[in-house]
Amino acid sequence: MLGYPPTLGVFKRLTHGIVPAKRREVPEEAGTGHSSATDDIKVVSKKGVRDATILSYRRMKIPMESEVIRIEGVGEWKILVPPTVYPPKEDTMMLCRAITKLTSNQGSKAMEIGCGSGLVSIVLKTLGWDVVACDVNPYAVACTRGNMEANGLSGMSDVFEAEVGSDFTIAEETELIVWNLPYLGEAAFGTGLHEKIEEAALTDIPEGGWGGVLLHTLENLHSELTENIMVILVMRTEPESDSKIIDWKLKGWSCRRLGAERFGVEKIEAICFWKTGSGQSAKILDSCKSTMDEAAELPRSGWQRVLSMSQTSGRGRRGNSWISEKGGMFATWNLDSKLLERIPPGIIQTSIGAVVSRTLGAEIKWPNDIVTENGVKIGGVLVESSNNSTIRVGVGANKTGFASEDFESSGWTETIGDFDSSDVFRRIDREISSLFEAKKMIPETEVDFLTRLSWAELSKSLSRGVLASNEGHLYRPTGLKKSGELELVGVEGATVFQDLGGIGWARPKG
Repeated sequence: MLGYPPTLGVFKRLTHGIVPAKRREVPEEAGTGHSSATDDIKVVSKKGVRDATILSYRRMKIPMESEVIRIEGVGEWKILVPPTVYPPKEDTMMLCRAITKLTSNQGSKAMEIGCGSGLVSIVLKTLGWDVVACDVNPYAVACTRGNMEANGLSGMSDVFEAEVGSDFTIAEETELIVWNLPYLGEAAFGTGLHEKIEEAALTDIPEGGWGGVLLHTLENLHSELTENIMVILVMRTEPESDSKIIDWKLKGWSCRRLGAERFGVEKIEAICFWKTGSGQSAKILDSCKSTMDEAAELPRSGWQRVLSMSQTSGRGRRGNSWISEKGGMFATWNLDSKLLERIPPGIIQTSIGAVVSRTLGAEIKWPNDIVTENGVKIGGVLVESSNNSTIRVGVGANKTGFASEDFESSGWTETIGDFDSSDVFRRIDREISSLFEAKKMIPETEVDFLTRLSWAELSKSLSRGVLASNEGHLYRPTGLKKSGELELVGVEGATVFQDLGGIGWARPKG
């Protein structure tokens, strides 16, 4: 039996006594037309159920859909889904898969927004989370409560009707929020009462989307909760919905992708957001000799980084000095030395170079230079580590270009515009954090992802015909190894460059 409170919240404008009279499928555009089965999450059985009951202030019999869903190593549950309630689909399964990879203490508090059938909340509770759930659709509230009870789980009273940005509160101790965001447009629905209920629960809203409403809600909470909470959203990133990743980034949130699925032209991703550094500020200096040296004195715990408005003795690769002009960005990040057990320093360097070049609207030249489309240097990345100490990653970038007798440099004003160094630092900080900040709850970034990221950015210039030269021979780069070494092919066959020594770059004329 499924139950829900007598109020209809956002549906007060509708007639309370009306319930869906016939079985109606959620539009395929709400998920996909593919079978909801993966190697680790399986729909064991799926069938219709006649004469199931839903309880309002009068009892009505309606048809429902029944699914038995199993997640290997976690559990198996029977899920009943009435009309107008979003059933478990591929995006639901992707979110469940992401949740099973989380690390938490028994009894940690989580909140699911848009609980629908209740499967995600059920998985969270099975994994030991203390769960609160809500939905704008009262039939979804009823469905989640009923499925919890039917599967022997407590907490029915913690499932309620609410709308984010309206009658919505987040408990003080909440550590995790999950939401399979709506992303459909109005064209996905027909007309009539039943579609109105689905539309309210399944369609995104303009000007920032429901993701933006949640972001605004969190930004207006007290800092301690916001600085420590993790938010996992299922978002449509291609074509981009009104709920956008960049909106979170601009407010100082880092993000890490926990899963992705592509269905035709659509790409759906499970993305985890957190406040960069969990509110821990960077050390900021007016001037120093070298931020690499300053970083060596920072504490060993937490997300540690230092920014200087200028540096007088900056250093580059192979002990070279870093020539820079005032107004540029000079910063160093400390990464945990244990990172080297999983990721080679070459890939750390190229992946950070990739996000720096992307942030500056520039390109990366293997292994560590940030350059314009014409190959003029804007900045660089330097990685240092010794005696099992922290890994220090230095990033230097010029704001404006300059030239001397034997050196020419460009600046980010020529690629992204007239931003000050503090703004550029914040952008780069959240991108590096997204890759390497250690968060106990979520998995670390895999070396495969970092290698693909690096190669994607390296390919921007290579796709225009840029060739490597060494000892009078030309080579065409063909790939990047997980060690960070560059794979190439020349007239005498394939080879690998391990180091930049003796290598030049030939750019096509014109």
